[in-house]
Amino acid sequence: MQALLAAKTRTQPIRLDRPGLTIPTEMHYATTAAPTEWMTADAGRTIVDAIGEAIEDGTDRVILAWPNRPGGGFTAAALALREMRASGRLAHATVGLWPWRSGATWPARSILVHPADIAQTAARAATEMQRGATWVLPHLAHEALCLLEMRLRDLVPSNIQSRHQGHTSASGIVVRSPTLLETTSVFVPGIDLRTAPFPADARQVLRRVRDHTHMGDKNAGLEIHVAAIGDPLRAPFAIFGIPPLSKLEPLSRLMAYRRFTQTGLDAIIVDVTRTGRSELPDDWETRLTLLAQALTDASGRRPPIVALTEDAIAMRKVTRTLRSVGATLRPTRRPTEIGVYLPRMGMLGSAQPLDIKMLPAIRFDADIKDASLAGLRRDLIELGRKLRKVGDAVAAKGASEALAFLRRAASLPIGIHEARTAADILHDGNDEVDASIRAMFRPRMALARLAASADLAPAYAEEISRLLATLAGKVESWTDETPVSAKLSHLFTTQPDWNLSTTLLAMPDRRIADLFLASDRAVGCNCQVVDHRGMADAMTRQQPLRIVVVSPTPDAVRSLLITSITPERVLLLGDAAGSALLAAELAPLTRLAAFATVGGRAKALAAALHRGGADEALDVAEAEFRLAAVTPEAEIDFTRAGEAYKGDVVRLLTARNHKIAYRPTSDVLVFSAGEIRPFERMNAREVRTGDRILVLDASVREPVRRALAGSRQSLKQLTSYHDHIAQIRNSIPGSSLSEKARAVLSRMHELDPNFGPSELPNLLRWLTADQALGFSDGTKQPRAARDWPRFRVFMQAVNVEPSLAEIYWRTAVVPTRSYRAQEGHLFNQRVVQFVLDPEGVAIGAAGWKPLQGLWQLVLEAVDEIVDAKIVTSGGD
Repeated sequence: MQALLAAKTRTQPIRLDRPGLTIPTEMHYATTAAPTEWMTADAGRTIVDAIGEAIEDGTDRVILAWPNRPGGGFTAAALALREMRASGRLAHATVGLWPWRSGATWPARSILVHPADIAQTAARAATEMQRGATWVLPHLAHEALCLLEMRLRDLVPSNIQSRHQGHTSASGIVVRSPTLLETTSVFVPGIDLRTAPFPADARQVLRRVRDHTHMGDKNAGLEIHVAAIGDPLRAPFAIFGIPPLSKLEPLSRLMAYRRFTQTGLDAIIVDVTRTGRSELPDDWETRLTLLAQALTDASGRRPPIVALTEDAIAMRKVTRTLRSVGATLRPTRRPTEIGVYLPRMGMLGSAQPLDIKMLPAIRFDADIKDASLAGLRRDLIELGRKLRKVGDAVAAKGASEALAFLRRAASLPIGIHEARTAADILHDGNDEVDASIRAMFRPRMALARLAASADLAPAYAEEISRLLATLAGKVESWTDETPVSAKLSHLFTTQPDWNLSTTLLAMPDRRIADLFLASDRAVGCNCQVVDHRGMADAMTRQQPLRIVVVSPTPDAVRSLLITSITPERVLLLGDAAGSALLAAELAPLTRLAAFATVGGRAKALAAALHRGGADEALDVAEAEFRLAAVTPEAEIDFTRAGEAYKGDVVRLLTARNHKIAYRPTSDVLVFSAGEIRPFERMNAREVRTGDRILVLDASVREPVRRALAGSRQSLKQLTSYHDHIAQIRNSIPGSSLSEKARAVLSRMHELDPNFGPSELPNLLRWLTADQALGFSDGTKQPRAARDWPRFRVFMQAVNVEPSLAEIYWRTAVVPTRSYRAQEGHLFNQRVVQFVLDPEGVAIGAAGWKPLQGLWQLVLEAVDEIVDAKIVTSGGD
């Protein structure tokens, strides 16, 4: 009976009141993108309060940040500790972060904390301690923390308004303010969790400040205090990294760590944002369940879990896991779901709730019926689940890829054959990127992993073969018309008032938009074309009367729900598989109080999907199955520039398993400690293990490329090229475009016999480059040759000076195209220059102020080098 009562006491939420300071200090923060513009953390105040309330009442919480990303679990935890110390809400705090990964702390390096605010908080704490404050624990280094933080006054000139003076070290690095990371004591799990689970780390304490100001001088007398704050048993406010272990026993041992049993583990922050779960296996809920069980079994007060999510599927999974574990407790426990509206990326800035008066109702219609696909989708989901259950992750990924291919093919705005033809022209390189785009529309290539799974999982070989045959049959029937292309053609034919310049036609991504604009169907399309990521800007700029969303995605839904404009009609066109993520995205928006402003639109959109043929149970099942960890590309090649590169290659391997190839003299962006330029340029040959560099993987390449293509300089150069092409076409003898094209082709054949009659369609396209349809953001397809050698011959044939041709290629054609590995070297060099100076006027990090969302993506793409080597020409 006593054992049962003890168990009940451990699982019963216990109220914790641990107030600290009696006089609060308002904290201010800035970013490395705008280091002199100070703001509060009110945008993320709900997240900070949720962590504080969970610590106090012991109840689990699941947070959904929407429509923008909050910036990661570590940043949320560090801001919460800083705010709770300054406000006096907590006298000390011990917080765990799960799942721990090497890059968890990196976003906090881009957040600056005002040194005057930190120093004032410390001074007030020191005053209260001198007066015998009861909140002081003798085994924690409260005094050392105060003395260190009060020294940050050294960074504040007597006239605070002139704090731009800052401190400059001998290396030229300017330090004006400490970062959120270096003002937070964080302890990473050790290699040996038995003997040293959390090693001391004094180096981290105000690391950047001590390295580049007089606080690091030997006679500063701070070594003892630094050691105390770098001690995991003594730091008053500390975050401990909890690894995502696959067994309960080592987790339970970790929960018995001396700090946790002596001082208490106040809460666990579970980071299942997209970046937070990037290194977790697909079935990460199993490991989360083990964590929850270890917390329940540990002695003392059970630490509450505060889960941070940024998509509804992850929220659904976490909530289900915590409910399942909570149901085994007595009394049972259920997590509280909380919504947080973030108008921009990150938790900094003022809170800006949407005004309900700004969001009038929108008439939504949807046409996503395709009952013939429901059975196939259900079978693929079931196969994938069975393969995942037996531990065959590779085969399960094949099923996931098959679902993605099914949706992509069915939702194409043009027929499969036309899509293949356009992809072969626009993406004809032999590199991984172009090959993967061509494979998108070829079932044998797109379904290769599923086909190979028949050998990996022979017990399911017959089922896999049947599904492959069914998929091939479906694709064959969509050669000329896909379900969505047929709907779009019928709409424009029967209701021509939809095919006007006042209609915005939104494609799922830039690649599909490019294929559509390159197709014959685009000739008769009068709409403004944009991809889903560009919808928000396009709606504000164009003020469309009607919007057609092809293959709707969560990005498109978010833009529609929060836009202040009111189009007359919005039509969603897709197949039944396309509503998978939408149903999940809308569900919490209709029930959480934070999203009440958009709740009306969300309900109207959900009703339209239901009328249009959505199968909610099947859609959510597919969305959950397909939600998987990010898989790094095989290799990111930045060596090529038009032709295969044959010189020495620098090969870098990062902590997130990115493999990158550079020329030895290529520029690499290395994360800097300075505030004027957060990145420094370095030759690839000089990069060493331990350096942190910007990794231009697929998640950041396209957003950066879009910014490059939309920059004033790129648009100016592309317009100049197109105007020149128009002049060239008008000056060529001939009564028709075909005659002109043949004349140029004859000249090209003289220069290079490889150019034959089959090139005539290409010449027609190149000579009409100025007539290319544009996107709503002002960018256009360049309609140029696929590579530099072919472009050079074309330019020579029409008498363009070689130097001018090279300028057109580098500044007009390459920047406006999707990333192509054969131009990886030029792309990398342009990105380096753009990141260092986005406005082209040498103003450093401040140039990123209007690009805050992109800046956050750039910072999240920073990764640590774990291996660097130079492979000589001809070697391995």
